[in-house]
Amino acid sequence: MSDQFYDVVDSEGNVVETAQEQEHASNLAPLVEEGAQPDSYSGYVDGGDGFKIDHENKRVYVTAGELKKAHKLYVTIQHPKVIACGHRLDLSRPPRHRGCENCWFAWFNNHGEIVQQLDEMHVAGGDDIIVRLQGKKFLHRWKQFMATVAQMKPVENNE
Repeated sequence: MSDQFYDVVDSEGNVVETAQEQEHASNLAPLVEEGAQPDSYSGYVDGGDGFKIDHENKRVYVTAGELKKAHKLYVTIQHPKVIACGHRLDLSRPPRHRGCENCWFAWFNNHGEIVQQLDEMHVAGGDDIIVRLQGKKFLHRWKQFMATVAQMKPVENNE
């Protein structure tokens, strides 16, 4: 590939495209690496910048359907569902359904380190520290979780 650019002229001598426009267009189209094999199914090689390149080094734009599939695969976060109530649970923050006991139980069940820290704070300094940090409803739900776990332990020991 040469680094020289020429004006495109039609048969009558009129300038169709200037050399600068060609340079700009050539910078947009990425080159396929030597030895890169296209997908056997689609016949395209990933250009690396969101576009596909076919076997003739021509840029092929991504369709709306392909963009939606990629968005769902790489951007959309799939939160797990709580089986007992059917709510989605974002594990990075407390449950959105504040009144749902099943959501709180599932959230505390997935955050063992937080439960241990809360237990240590409860034993060391009382409930006042937890109320100041998280609120009294959070403390109430944590106590419910701990009571449920305490009830489940004797059942497990008997079996």
